[in-house]
Amino acid sequence: MLLYFDDGYMSCILNSASTSSHCSGILAILERLGGIDAVIQTAAEPLHMLISEFATTDLTTSMIQGRPPCFAPEVWDLLDRGPVWWGRDPLGRCSLASVFREIASMSQYLQATAEMTEELSMERIHKFEAALRPVYAPPSLEESDGRSPSELSESSSVIEAEATHAFTLVRIFQHAALLYLYRAICGLPTLHPLVQQHVKSCLACIFEIPKEAKVRNCIIFPLFVAGAHVKCPEEQRSVLGMADVVYDGMRFASIEAVKSVFKAVWSSNSDTSWLEMFRYLSPNALVL
Repeated sequence: MLLYFDDGYMSCILNSASTSSHCSGILAILERLGGIDAVIQTAAEPLHMLISEFATTDLTTSMIQGRPPCFAPEVWDLLDRGPVWWGRDPLGRCSLASVFREIASMSQYLQATAEMTEELSMERIHKFEAALRPVYAPPSLEESDGRSPSELSESSSVIEAEATHAFTLVRIFQHAALLYLYRAICGLPTLHPLVQQHVKSCLACIFEIPKEAKVRNCIIFPLFVAGAHVKCPEEQRSVLGMADVVYDGMRFASIEAVKSVFKAVWSSNSDTSWLEMFRYLSPNALVL
Protein backbone atom coordinates (compact mmCIF):
# COMPACT_ATOMS: atom_id res chain seq x y z
CA MET A 1 0.00 0.00 0.00
CA LEU A 2 2.89 2.37 0.75
CA LEU A 3 4.35 1.65 -2.71
CA TYR A 4 0.95 2.52 -4.20
CA PHE A 5 0.88 5.88 -2.43
CA ASP A 6 4.53 6.60 -3.22
CA ASP A 7 3.99 6.03 -6.94
CA GLY A 8 0.66 7.87 -6.96
CA TYR A 9 1.76 10.92 -4.98
CA MET A 10 5.51 11.24 -5.41
CA SER A 11 6.61 9.32 -8.52
CA CYS A 12 3.56 9.64 -10.78
CA ILE A 13 5.43 11.64 -13.41
CA LEU A 14 8.20 9.03 -13.74
CA ASN A 15 8.19 6.28 -16.36
CA SER A 16 8.88 3.75 -13.61
CA ALA A 17 5.62 4.53 -11.78
CA SER A 18 3.18 1.65 -11.60
CA THR A 19 0.30 2.83 -9.46
CA SER A 20 -2.31 0.63 -11.15
CA SER A 21 -0.21 -2.51 -10.61
CA HIS A 22 0.13 -1.74 -6.91
CA CYS A 23 -3.62 -1.11 -6.78
CA SER A 24 -4.33 -4.53 -8.29
CA GLY A 25 -2.00 -6.11 -5.74
CA ILE A 26 -3.77 -4.42 -2.83
CA LEU A 27 -7.17 -5.51 -4.12
CA ALA A 28 -5.93 -9.09 -4.47
CA ILE A 29 -4.61 -9.10 -0.90
CA LEU A 30 -7.85 -7.66 0.47
CA GLU A 31 -9.80 -10.33 -1.39
CA ARG A 32 -7.51 -13.05 -0.04
CA LEU A 33 -8.13 -11.79 3.50
CA GLY A 34 -11.90 -12.04 3.13
CA GLY A 35 -12.70 -8.71 1.51
CA ILE A 36 -12.41 -5.13 2.65
CA ASP A 37 -15.31 -5.45 5.12
CA ALA A 38 -13.54 -8.20 7.04
CA VAL A 39 -10.20 -6.40 7.00
CA ILE A 40 -11.68 -3.12 8.23
CA GLN A 41 -13.30 -4.77 11.23
CA THR A 42 -10.02 -6.26 12.48
CA ALA A 43 -7.47 -3.71 11.24
CA ALA A 44 -5.22 -1.85 13.65
CA GLU A 45 -5.67 1.92 13.64
CA PRO A 46 -2.75 2.76 11.28
CA LEU A 47 -3.92 0.18 8.73
CA HIS A 48 -7.52 1.34 9.05
CA MET A 49 -6.46 4.88 8.19
CA LEU A 50 -4.41 3.68 5.20
CA ILE A 51 -7.39 1.69 3.93
CA SER A 52 -9.60 4.77 4.21
CA GLU A 53 -7.08 6.67 2.08
CA PHE A 54 -6.80 3.81 -0.41
CA ALA A 55 -10.57 3.57 -0.78
CA THR A 56 -10.80 7.33 -1.31
CA THR A 57 -8.12 7.44 -3.99
CA ASP A 58 -9.87 4.55 -5.73
CA LEU A 59 -13.09 6.55 -5.59
CA THR A 60 -11.59 9.78 -6.92
CA THR A 61 -9.76 7.87 -9.66
CA SER A 62 -12.97 6.13 -10.66
CA MET A 63 -14.72 9.51 -10.94
CA ILE A 64 -12.24 10.99 -13.39
CA GLN A 65 -11.68 7.76 -15.35
CA GLY A 66 -15.36 6.92 -15.79
CA ARG A 67 -15.36 3.54 -14.08
CA PRO A 68 -17.24 2.30 -11.01
CA PRO A 69 -15.28 2.25 -7.74
CA CYS A 70 -13.93 -1.03 -6.41
CA PHE A 71 -15.91 -0.80 -3.18
CA ALA A 72 -19.65 -0.67 -2.50
CA PRO A 73 -21.21 2.48 -1.02
CA GLU A 74 -21.84 0.69 2.28
CA VAL A 75 -18.09 0.34 2.87
CA TRP A 76 -17.95 4.01 3.83
CA ASP A 77 -20.18 3.45 6.85
CA LEU A 78 -17.70 0.83 8.09
CA LEU A 79 -14.68 3.01 7.42
CA ASP A 80 -16.27 5.88 9.32
CA ARG A 81 -16.22 3.86 12.55
CA GLY A 82 -12.43 4.01 12.83
CA PRO A 83 -9.49 6.33 12.10
CA VAL A 84 -9.67 8.07 8.72
CA TRP A 85 -7.43 10.43 6.76
CA TRP A 86 -9.81 13.40 6.70
CA GLY A 87 -10.53 16.05 9.34
CA ARG A 88 -13.51 15.24 11.54
CA ASP A 89 -16.09 17.18 13.50
CA PRO A 90 -15.05 16.63 17.16
CA LEU A 91 -18.74 16.33 18.10
CA GLY A 92 -19.47 13.74 15.40
CA ARG A 93 -22.25 15.68 13.66
CA CYS A 94 -20.95 15.31 10.10
CA SER A 95 -18.45 13.20 8.20
CA LEU A 96 -16.99 13.02 4.73
CA ALA A 97 -17.93 9.34 4.68
CA SER A 98 -21.53 10.26 3.88
CA VAL A 99 -20.37 12.26 0.85
CA PHE A 100 -18.14 9.44 -0.38
CA ARG A 101 -21.02 7.00 0.02
CA GLU A 102 -23.19 9.17 -2.24
CA ILE A 103 -20.41 9.52 -4.81
CA ALA A 104 -20.00 5.73 -4.90
CA SER A 105 -23.76 5.38 -5.40
CA MET A 106 -23.69 7.97 -8.19
CA SER A 107 -20.84 6.16 -9.89
CA GLN A 108 -22.79 2.91 -9.82
CA TYR A 109 -25.82 4.73 -11.18
CA LEU A 110 -23.75 6.26 -13.98
CA GLN A 111 -22.56 2.80 -15.00
CA ALA A 112 -26.11 1.45 -14.89
CA THR A 113 -27.40 4.23 -17.14
CA ALA A 114 -24.48 3.76 -19.54
CA GLU A 115 -25.25 0.04 -19.77
CA MET A 116 -28.96 0.89 -20.05
CA THR A 117 -29.90 -1.33 -17.13
CA GLU A 118 -31.42 1.81 -15.57
CA GLU A 119 -32.89 4.95 -17.10
CA LEU A 120 -31.73 8.45 -16.29
CA SER A 121 -34.36 9.59 -13.81
CA MET A 122 -34.96 13.07 -12.47
CA GLU A 123 -36.25 11.46 -9.29
CA ARG A 124 -32.84 9.84 -8.72
CA ILE A 125 -31.06 13.06 -9.58
CA HIS A 126 -33.15 14.96 -7.04
CA LYS A 127 -32.39 12.32 -4.39
CA PHE A 128 -28.67 12.76 -4.97
CA GLU A 129 -29.07 16.53 -4.80
CA ALA A 130 -30.94 16.27 -1.50
CA ALA A 131 -28.31 13.94 -0.01
CA LEU A 132 -25.53 16.33 -1.05
CA ARG A 133 -27.17 19.56 0.06
CA PRO A 134 -24.32 21.63 1.55
CA VAL A 135 -24.10 21.52 5.35
CA TYR A 136 -23.08 24.29 7.71
CA ALA A 137 -21.76 24.17 11.25
CA PRO A 138 -24.05 25.46 14.02
CA PRO A 139 -23.19 29.07 14.97
CA SER A 140 -21.66 27.99 18.27
CA LEU A 141 -21.00 25.02 20.49
CA GLU A 142 -23.51 26.37 22.98
CA GLU A 143 -26.27 25.89 20.42
CA SER A 144 -25.14 22.42 19.47
CA ASP A 145 -24.70 20.86 22.88
CA GLY A 146 -26.97 22.92 25.14
CA ARG A 147 -24.24 24.07 27.54
CA SER A 148 -23.99 27.65 28.77
CA PRO A 149 -20.84 29.73 28.10
CA SER A 150 -19.74 29.34 31.74
CA GLU A 151 -19.73 25.58 31.36
CA LEU A 152 -17.46 25.63 28.34
CA SER A 153 -13.78 24.87 28.92
CA GLU A 154 -10.90 26.93 27.57
CA SER A 155 -10.42 24.36 24.85
CA SER A 156 -13.92 24.96 23.47
CA SER A 157 -12.66 27.55 20.98
CA VAL A 158 -10.23 24.99 19.57
CA ILE A 159 -12.99 22.40 19.33
CA GLU A 160 -15.28 24.91 17.68
CA ALA A 161 -12.60 25.81 15.11
CA GLU A 162 -12.02 22.13 14.32
CA ALA A 163 -15.76 21.62 13.93
CA THR A 164 -16.08 24.61 11.61
CA HIS A 165 -13.20 23.38 9.46
CA ALA A 166 -14.68 19.87 9.33
CA PHE A 167 -18.04 21.20 8.18
CA THR A 168 -16.31 23.37 5.58
CA LEU A 169 -14.40 20.35 4.26
CA VAL A 170 -17.60 18.33 3.97
CA ARG A 171 -19.26 21.23 2.17
CA ILE A 172 -16.31 21.49 -0.24
CA PHE A 173 -16.63 17.83 -1.19
CA GLN A 174 -20.41 18.15 -1.47
CA HIS A 175 -19.97 20.86 -4.10
CA ALA A 176 -17.40 18.70 -5.93
CA ALA A 177 -19.80 15.74 -5.81
CA LEU A 178 -22.59 17.88 -7.25
CA LEU A 179 -20.26 18.91 -10.08
CA TYR A 180 -19.74 15.21 -10.78
CA LEU A 181 -23.51 14.71 -10.76
CA TYR A 182 -24.25 17.56 -13.14
CA ARG A 183 -21.31 17.06 -15.48
CA ALA A 184 -20.71 13.29 -15.60
CA ILE A 185 -24.26 12.00 -15.06
CA CYS A 186 -26.49 14.81 -16.36
CA GLY A 187 -24.05 15.86 -19.08
CA LEU A 188 -24.36 19.60 -18.48
CA PRO A 189 -21.77 21.81 -20.21
CA THR A 190 -19.02 23.60 -18.31
CA LEU A 191 -20.65 27.02 -18.58
CA HIS A 192 -24.10 25.89 -17.47
CA PRO A 193 -25.22 28.19 -14.61
CA LEU A 194 -25.77 25.24 -12.27
CA VAL A 195 -22.24 23.98 -12.90
CA GLN A 196 -20.64 27.39 -12.45
CA GLN A 197 -22.68 28.00 -9.29
CA HIS A 198 -21.07 25.01 -7.59
CA VAL A 199 -17.64 25.78 -9.05
CA LYS A 200 -17.72 29.20 -7.39
CA SER A 201 -19.20 27.87 -4.14
CA CYS A 202 -16.64 25.08 -3.92
CA LEU A 203 -13.72 27.44 -4.49
CA ALA A 204 -15.14 30.01 -2.06
CA CYS A 205 -15.21 27.35 0.67
CA ILE A 206 -11.65 26.29 -0.17
CA PHE A 207 -10.32 29.84 0.02
CA GLU A 208 -12.00 30.50 3.38
CA ILE A 209 -10.01 27.76 5.13
CA PRO A 210 -7.28 29.44 7.23
CA LYS A 211 -3.62 28.61 6.61
CA GLU A 212 -3.17 26.92 9.97
CA ALA A 213 -6.11 24.52 9.51
CA LYS A 214 -5.06 20.89 9.10
CA VAL A 215 -7.90 20.23 6.65
CA ARG A 216 -6.25 22.53 4.11
CA ASN A 217 -4.18 19.57 2.93
CA CYS A 218 -7.40 17.64 2.25
CA ILE A 219 -8.75 19.90 -0.50
CA ILE A 220 -6.63 18.84 -3.48
CA PHE A 221 -9.29 16.74 -5.23
CA PRO A 222 -12.15 19.26 -4.97
CA LEU A 223 -9.71 22.01 -6.00
CA PHE A 224 -8.86 19.83 -9.01
CA VAL A 225 -12.50 19.30 -9.95
CA ALA A 226 -13.68 22.87 -9.43
CA GLY A 227 -10.50 24.48 -10.72
CA ALA A 228 -10.66 22.64 -14.03
CA HIS A 229 -14.05 24.28 -14.66
CA VAL A 230 -12.91 27.86 -14.02
CA LYS A 231 -13.05 30.18 -17.03
CA CYS A 232 -12.14 33.59 -15.59
CA PRO A 233 -8.36 34.31 -15.85
CA GLU A 234 -8.31 35.97 -12.43
CA GLU A 235 -9.95 32.95 -10.81
CA GLN A 236 -7.55 30.66 -12.66
CA ARG A 237 -4.61 32.51 -11.12
CA SER A 238 -6.20 32.13 -7.68
CA VAL A 239 -6.65 28.39 -8.23
CA LEU A 240 -3.00 27.99 -9.28
CA GLY A 241 -1.98 30.04 -6.27
CA MET A 242 -3.86 27.74 -3.91
CA ALA A 243 -2.34 24.69 -5.63
CA ASP A 244 1.10 26.22 -5.06
CA VAL A 245 0.32 26.80 -1.38
CA VAL A 246 -0.71 23.17 -0.87
CA TYR A 247 2.28 21.95 -2.88
CA ASP A 248 4.69 23.96 -0.72
CA GLY A 249 3.40 22.12 2.33
CA MET A 250 3.36 18.61 0.85
CA ARG A 251 5.71 18.51 -2.16
CA PHE A 252 3.59 15.91 -3.95
CA ALA A 253 4.35 15.45 -7.65
CA SER A 254 0.65 14.69 -8.12
CA ILE A 255 -0.12 18.34 -7.32
CA GLU A 256 2.21 19.41 -10.11
CA ALA A 257 0.33 16.97 -12.35
CA VAL A 258 -2.93 18.66 -11.34
CA LYS A 259 -1.51 22.06 -12.27
CA SER A 260 -0.54 20.69 -15.68
CA VAL A 261 -4.13 19.56 -16.21
CA PHE A 262 -5.40 23.02 -15.29
CA LYS A 263 -3.20 24.66 -17.90
CA ALA A 264 -4.14 22.13 -20.59
CA VAL A 265 -7.88 22.46 -19.93
CA TRP A 266 -7.81 26.24 -19.64
CA SER A 267 -5.90 26.63 -22.90
CA SER A 268 -8.58 24.68 -24.77
CA ASN A 269 -11.21 26.88 -26.36
CA SER A 270 -13.81 24.13 -26.82
CA ASP A 271 -16.19 22.87 -24.17
CA THR A 272 -15.27 19.33 -23.17
CA SER A 273 -17.11 16.53 -21.44
CA TRP A 274 -16.29 15.47 -17.89
CA LEU A 275 -14.05 12.58 -19.02
CA GLU A 276 -12.35 14.60 -21.76
CA MET A 277 -11.50 17.30 -19.24
CA PHE A 278 -9.51 14.93 -17.03
CA ARG A 279 -7.83 12.88 -19.77
CA TYR A 280 -4.74 15.07 -19.38
CA LEU A 281 -3.98 13.63 -15.94
CA SER A 282 -1.24 11.00 -15.75
CA PRO A 283 -2.83 7.56 -15.21
CA ASN A 284 -0.34 6.99 -12.38
CA ALA A 285 -1.30 10.12 -10.44
CA LEU A 286 -3.47 9.93 -7.33
CA VAL A 287 -5.46 13.05 -6.49
CA LEU A 288 -6.85 13.35 -2.98
